[in-house]
Amino acid sequence: MKLLKPLPPFRPGEGAGQVPSLRVTALALVGSWLCVAVAESVFGDLDETTSIAAIAEGGGRLTAGGLIALGAAALLGLALAGLGPIMRGSVAGRIGWALLVPAVPCSGAFAMFHLILVETGASGLNQTAMEQFVVERFQGPGLWAVPVTYYVFLGFLSMLLVLIALVRRGVTSPLAPALFAAGIVGDNVVTGGVGEIASVCLMTVGAAVASYGLWRVSRQEPARALAPEPTGSGMTAA
Repeated sequence: MKLLKPLPPFRPGEGAGQVPSLRVTALALVGSWLCVAVAESVFGDLDETTSIAAIAEGGGRLTAGGLIALGAAALLGLALAGLGPIMRGSVAGRIGWALLVPAVPCSGAFAMFHLILVETGASGLNQTAMEQFVVERFQGPGLWAVPVTYYVFLGFLSMLLVLIALVRRGVTSPLAPALFAAGIVGDNVVTGGVGEIASVCLMTVGAAVASYGLWRVSRQEPARALAPEPTGSGMTAA
């Protein structure tokens, strides 16, 4: 398959002077997906409940998870800035990178969805009306779902294309996209509970493998040609 065909390996010199550096990019990439996994673990099934009482009781978890998810969005944006130069050699990688850029604000919208959900459980509100709002709007169709759906589906698939491009450039092992793809499949097959959290953790491990590859490449000094030493005329001063 052309998508998996090896490309000229990425040389550290290609990213010389780039901001952020490869090491910062590696840390931002793994940090982003660690935040996603932690946030998903903190949310549990709260983001799927229609019980205002459960939302009010778990308001602290929703708030913490939402703030962690906002951190994931910020770190993903930082990682994308560093991944851009590496994607230049791969058409699929550039497409994945371009599609992943809108996923950054969309992941922020995913975080805000949970933070707004907290407000529906605030004391003093009509619980019956709030439950109807959650069922009909937050669990039903609406424009609010566009950025969340983009992040969960296109964002994940775009990240997979970026990881495949990293393999083709010799930056990371094929294990990275393989684990990430397994996580995507699991996330779409298993909904909610431990299975969904395990799927996100698989994607996080795949991102961690890619981050290790970026860190390893950053430690390789670009080959420097030694300048020839000036040769004397063979004459010595009298």
